[in-house]
Amino acid sequence: MNHKLRYFVNGDSRIFSLEGDEVRVGKLKNMDICLEDATVSRQHCRLVFSRKGWEICDSDSTNGTFVNGRRIQRKLLKPGDEISIGRARMRYLVESTPQQFHDSTDQKISMVLPVSKTFKVHERDNLKRELSHLAELTELGRHLIAASSLHDCFEHVGRAIFNILKPQRLFIFFHDDNRGELDLRYSRDADGNAVKTVTISRTIAMKAMEEKVAILSSDTKEDKRFEKAESVILYGIVSAVSIPIWTKRSIYGLIYVDTTQLTELFSQRDLEVLSTIANFTGLTIESIQSQQRLDQEMKLRSRLERYHSPAVVSRIMQDQESGTREIMAYRETEATVLFMDMVGFTARAENMKPVDVGLLLNHFFAAMTEIIFKHNGTLDKYIGDGIMAVFGAPLAVEDHQKRAVSAALEMVNQLREINRDFAPDDPIQVRIGIHTGRLISGDFGSPKRYDYTVLGTTVNIASRLESAVAGPNQVVVSESLYLKLRKQFTFQKLGEFKLQGISSPVTSYKVKRLKGES
Repeated sequence: MNHKLRYFVNGDSRIFSLEGDEVRVGKLKNMDICLEDATVSRQHCRLVFSRKGWEICDSDSTNGTFVNGRRIQRKLLKPGDEISIGRARMRYLVESTPQQFHDSTDQKISMVLPVSKTFKVHERDNLKRELSHLAELTELGRHLIAASSLHDCFEHVGRAIFNILKPQRLFIFFHDDNRGELDLRYSRDADGNAVKTVTISRTIAMKAMEEKVAILSSDTKEDKRFEKAESVILYGIVSAVSIPIWTKRSIYGLIYVDTTQLTELFSQRDLEVLSTIANFTGLTIESIQSQQRLDQEMKLRSRLERYHSPAVVSRIMQDQESGTREIMAYRETEATVLFMDMVGFTARAENMKPVDVGLLLNHFFAAMTEIIFKHNGTLDKYIGDGIMAVFGAPLAVEDHQKRAVSAALEMVNQLREINRDFAPDDPIQVRIGIHTGRLISGDFGSPKRYDYTVLGTTVNIASRLESAVAGPNQVVVSESLYLKLRKQFTFQKLGEFKLQGISSPVTSYKVKRLKGES
């Protein structure tokens, strides 16, 4: 068995093979898996191999280690488990390693393949043929394990069927669940040429699909089941096999072979072999589709993590998997919006080199975004040298007002560290405005590009409080927010203000501190 972790870094899929007795994960460079993420601890967790399998152990990390959305201290991993470490998402995978066919002195054959039936060699004269079939199936299994697309899968299956059964024609169909139809994905004749016109016995094919049975006709002319099948007569088919591509879970398509040669009639043994190949194919399709879903999920996570904290992303993904919520569908909700802007940035940028401006902004945005995520906020967008964030959307939280104000106060305090490193002689200052109320949230844009955002009067008031009311290093809130939080924070009333685009005056308050703090 091959034990692996699959994860994404900057949108690129990566695979880490679990080997040895221990794998260390953290932010330090000497970790086996190094995650450059501020929400990951230096030595975050370990993966330890035991008799039972691979276990994951949290190393007293600050933000915790999660498996399938639940925080753990130690847990035995199962195939498919999702591991959350900071903003990183990993999937624990276990892949079977097929044993190669070998011919030993006692003629024992050892192989690991998902066959539904065991081959029995009844006659010594057939041993060579049987062993040849087993070798072909082993080789097919090896190729299918590595197949990454349906096209690769069907190409390998087609070659194996021609090598084993030697039909005159072969057609492989894939069932399109959305349209409820069979799509031709592979067609060849005995010369290896693609068959452009599908001329098969529809009677045989549909009977196999509809009744989910394997059908063998060794002599179609004498088989009463197909006496009304015009295509059998028209195309001179004397023997045919039609079998669903199957697993215990579902039917994925159809394999159809036929011949017009009386000397090459298909047998019960051929039906058993084709049934096994059809099962191989079904399991491979399930594996490929599962991997495609995983890739899509990882890409969605990568997109969501641009806007949301790790905890919010996990909850969104859980809701999607359980079917309880359509991701990013726009809806009306109550949330708190925060606007922050750097004071005098234009004048500051005029006296700096462009590269230094970029370095300053990247460092500034990184620090402020981490604070937003720490309080489970959503990064709506960067606006020039400013930030728009929302708390309580897309997922509702009861204390979104407190989270927004706490984040704002921490942003102002964070300026001391930023100024020490980047602006000791000309300290950076910010203005912050916050308002809470009803708004519209969701994905907005054109079919070519959607972005998550929030819209409405609540957003406009928060923006105006930042631009027209707040002073340097001040956090200014509306009266509705003050009424919600007056027992938790100390405020100073600033008065009523007529804000641009807002019909009624807005009473504003400056947030001083959390009660109990000096």
